Amino acid sequence: MRLIQIEEYNQKTMELAKPIYDVKGRVLLGAGHRIHPKYLEKLKSLKISYLIIEDAVSSGITLDEMVDMPTWIDAIRSVHFAYKAVKDKQLLPFRDIQNTVKKLITEVRSRRVIMLAPSTSAADEVQEQAHCVNVTLIALQMGKFLQYNELQLKDLAFGCLVHDIGKAVTDVYEEHPIKGFNLIRNVREVNLVCAHIAYQHHECFRGQGFPRKISGNEILEFAQVCAIANEYENLIAREGISPYTAIEMLMTKSDKVYSHRIVDALFKSVPSYLPGMKVELNTGNEAIVTKIETHLHRPHLRLLENGEEFSLEDNPTVIITRELSPF
Repeated sequence: MRLIQIEEYNQKTMELAKPIYDVKGRVLLGAGHRIHPKYLEKLKSLKISYLIIEDAVSSGITLDEMVDMPTWIDAIRSVHFAYKAVKDKQLLPFRDIQNTVKKLITEVRSRRVIMLAPSTSAADEVQEQAHCVNVTLIALQMGKFLQYNELQLKDLAFGCLVHDIGKAVTDVYEEHPIKGFNLIRNVREVNLVCAHIAYQHHECFRGQGFPRKISGNEILEFAQVCAIANEYENLIAREGISPYTAIEMLMTKSDKVYSHRIVDALFKSVPSYLPGMKVELNTGNEAIVTKIETHLHRPHLRLLENGEEFSLEDNPTVIITRELSPF
């Protein structure tokens, strides 16, 4: 199976490998179906933009790394509810967020790496919250590499889920960190660290960020994790940049925008090439990524022309030269 943009769907060669859900988590179409052209147009009108399909090319690829979609959708709804609550001048619904945190930690712990559903695949009205959920999943993957304990992971995830909550109460971009900080710190049941993640996630290692222009060790490490996860998610989802290129871009910001430790954690936590992605090799062959095992950036491939499978880790002279599909 593999993830495709809905425009790529071919009724003759593809069938659904995973159900299609609406914004409320209801199943619109179950796995195993072929989509009739008229229904395909209906899905497009509902702003469904991605599908997980099975075809001859992707046969045998399991996408075990893919985040559980009902869990992902529930998390988005939880964050959306939090935004609505604070916009209506109610207290942050921290218990609901805490329950979501537990579920996302379980998601990350159950997989070696996590494959995200694109935040732009969510309905327009919840894409901001889908972004927050994806930032949290990336941050938790990094936190796992950094060997954070359970309490640290919970605080990191809570802060990341609501890192942009200030946007619910202000349209001034530069104000949202301080607005978010004040909203979160007023909930006594929530660790103040979570509020500082929201407060500091736009600060830079050399002091050129905002709102306080703090630098170096003055910046909470959790906030740096959130910040780089935030930028990475924006690059791959909103700007359509491949994971490999996004990681390369962020590596150039080591000890400038982010500490070297944080950039290294991203590099060692997030894969460059995802299962189901088509690539071109320096040999001139085209291939599809089938799985990720011991090396995040040297996955297993299957040649499209003859079905031969091999690991890049075991073939050091073979190099991926470009991506032929975004995921």
